[in-house]
Amino acid sequence: MLNHTLRNITILVVDNEQKIAELVKDVLCKLGFSEALITIASDGYVALETLCQHRIDLIICDWEMLPNEEYMKRAEHAFERMQWTHQPTNGANFVRCLRTLKIVHNPYVPVIMLTGPTTPNHLYYARDAGVNEVLIKPLIADDLARRIVSIVEEPRDFITCDTYRGPCRRRNSVPLPENMPERRHRLIQIIKYGEHRE
Repeated sequence: MLNHTLRNITILVVDNEQKIAELVKDVLCKLGFSEALITIASDGYVALETLCQHRIDLIICDWEMLPNEEYMKRAEHAFERMQWTHQPTNGANFVRCLRTLKIVHNPYVPVIMLTGPTTPNHLYYARDAGVNEVLIKPLIADDLARRIVSIVEEPRDFITCDTYRGPCRRRNSVPLPENMPERRHRLIQIIKYGEHRE
């Protein structure tokens, strides 16, 4: 059962397969999320436009999301205008764009990425892009619910530096042994969860 806070979050589902996007939306509605607060975007370009116009609390995106050819023609101008660092032609590049674009309402928004059977390198790539969680398909409602609750109830700090922008990849808060030096680069900014909220 979802608590009141979870029921009222805005969710963006990003998938170029309409049937899959609708399936994810149905699962979210069955979990108790408000249908009126769930938006579907057909690819990374549409999703970034949505994120520049609206504040979203959670993104669920697919790894594979090839953009529509017609939309690609229009997006070329947007790409130049917005000076994106990556073209959002797959889930990981979409997240990289999201994390670095200054005109997005909330570049710290949590992202759950859906993917088919995968390899460890695939998962590392998603993690290094700034994804919060990865779920392997087929989508199981209970797994999705657990990930969402975990993101909301146990948020991780957001790390920003020259080479990475995304949630802290350390899953536990165990202090370093007494004589062990900190491995993270000194030019790192740690944004405590909640500091970036309006």
